[in-house]
Amino acid sequence: MKGKISGKKYLIKNGRKLPFYESFINVDWREKGIANILISKKQPAGNITFGVYLVDVFCLGIKNTFFNFNFSEDEYREVWNRFNSNEEMAAIDVVEAHNIIYGAIDYAEEFGFHPHKDFKVTQFLLNPDMIDDGIDDIEFGKNGKPFYIAGPNDHPERIINTLMKTAGEGNFDYMM
Repeated sequence: MKGKISGKKYLIKNGRKLPFYESFINVDWREKGIANILISKKQPAGNITFGVYLVDVFCLGIKNTFFNFNFSEDEYREVWNRFNSNEEMAAIDVVEAHNIIYGAIDYAEEFGFHPHKDFKVTQFLLNPDMIDDGIDDIEFGKNGKPFYIAGPNDHPERIINTLMKTAGEGNFDYMM
């Protein structure tokens, strides 16, 4: 990450004060259950700081997150183009992005899962006060219950054991 140490301190101190610039999400997030959300903000000198949130809306909440600090417009566009070449991305209203992120966190916490450790920093690119009633229109889980899809960096046994304790047998689905 460019400027990681100073960027982290800057983000924690100033991130919420910066104006939002753009927000994007993969177009197939509802079907896949995974939302890749990019939220960017403009710094006073015109450079861009942005966060990326890998959000499992079916079960685990924030699976991964990171930020990049103080990118020029050209550097930011280069990253965005790489992001968009992997998945089709579309602009999303920043309030809806907040609803997805915070709704998934709340849903996952019901079942004992917490956001990725780096959310302690990337949360400062968000403003929890932006959550609105639209959060109630988003389906978390699948067919009314958690649906865990095993990912390459997951610990499936631990996750399924947690779901057994919190949701109970038969009250969640999974796919290995």
